[in-house]
Amino acid sequence: MTTNENVEVSVNKGMLFKFNFNNKLITYDCSPVSGKEVVMIDGEVVSESKNYKMSTSHEFVLDGQAAKINLSLKGFTKNVTVCEFFVAGELINAYQLTYGTKGNIPLMAKFITLTVAAMVGWFYAAQVIDTWLAIAIVLIPSVAIMFKFEQPNWTCEDLLKSE
Repeated sequence: MTTNENVEVSVNKGMLFKFNFNNKLITYDCSPVSGKEVVMIDGEVVSESKNYKMSTSHEFVLDGQAAKINLSLKGFTKNVTVCEFFVAGELINAYQLTYGTKGNIPLMAKFITLTVAAMVGWFYAAQVIDTWLAIAIVLIPSVAIMFKFEQPNWTCEDLLKSE
C-alpha cells in the first residue's frame, strides 16, 4: 500500500488516483489484472476502456476544458509508474509510484535453496529426474522463500510538490 492519501495501490484492486480541480474530484481507477480503466468526475463515468499496454491516455471534458490523464509504465526493470493529470494542456498534478521490496532472505534460507539446487543438479546430471521436474523442484521453493521473506512495497511521490 502507498503512503499518499490521493493514491491507493493493491494487488487485488489495482491503482486508484485522485485529483482535485475546481472543487471537483477526478478519479482514475485501473487494474493491471483485468485491464479495466475508468475515469470519473464526482462519481460519474466520463471515460473507460480496457488496456494492457505500458501506457494509456484518457481524454475528457472538465468544466468546458479539454482534460487528459496519462498513465505510463517506465519499463519493467525500473518498476516506476507515472500518472499525470492535465487540463487545457497544463500539467495540474502527477504522481510517481515506485515498486520495491522490504526485508532480506535469511542466510539459512539461501543455504537451503542452494543445497536443494545442487542436489537437483546432481540428480539431473545422473539422469534420475527429467528437465521439467528439476525446474519445478528448484523453482517452487525459491519462489516460496522469496514471497515469505520479501514484502512488496509501493512508494508514492507527488511530482509537483517535490519541485
